[in-house]
Amino acid sequence: MLLDIVVFFVGAACLASAALPPYIKVCTSSEKNLTNCIIDSVNLLRPKLKEGISELNVPPIEPLLLDEVKLRSGPSNAKINANITNIKVWGPSGFEILELKPNLPKAKFAFKVTIPALHFEGDYDIDMKILVLEYKGVGPITGNFTNYNFDCILKGKKVQKDGQEYLKFDKMRLKLHIGHSRISLGNLFHGDPVIGRATNDVINDNTDLFINEIKPVLENSLAEKFTDIANKITLKFTYKELFP
Repeated sequence: MLLDIVVFFVGAACLASAALPPYIKVCTSSEKNLTNCIIDSVNLLRPKLKEGISELNVPPIEPLLLDEVKLRSGPSNAKINANITNIKVWGPSGFEILELKPNLPKAKFAFKVTIPALHFEGDYDIDMKILVLEYKGVGPITGNFTNYNFDCILKGKKVQKDGQEYLKFDKMRLKLHIGHSRISLGNLFHGDPVIGRATNDVINDNTDLFINEIKPVLENSLAEKFTDIANKITLKFTYKELFP
């Protein structure tokens, strides 16, 4: 997502080279309106992020694969114990930049982004009790998030490699804000449509129980994955190449 944006700004968009591919717009450190230049560069690059850029070892961001999510929370009358695996997320490439504050001397970038809609699919193994509803079983899980926003801070430092200086990022700091969510568990009560629908209605009346547990796991997983992507790119170019 936006990590890829900042990465390409730092690792490629600022790289003044005649060999740059057409999907990268050059932004120099002396640019009069650096923020707007970066945003323009991002908008040009966005279609490539969805499909991935093999020449820079950047994987596709759709579907975005997430690590296992474990839910262990709630009082006795609203208990949820669940493992969600094989999570795939669609929609990250539809991001829109709300605000971007680059600080080149400190190699620090603060940004706010919105994603209008996200859809995810995965598998669940759950043991839950919400009010009078009790259920234990396995099956597919799907969900939709809308008005998905996040704040991020990405900061780098110089490292030595083969006698040259490179830019390496620390783990990014990321804070998610989810507006509306809808979750659906499949194969409930052996596929009974009436009880299954009623169960999903109860679950969605209590989505905060899911979201409050999922959010920190998502924040950590996304931060780790996007920091890894950033370093794959920036460690390909020396610091002098990035900031001529």
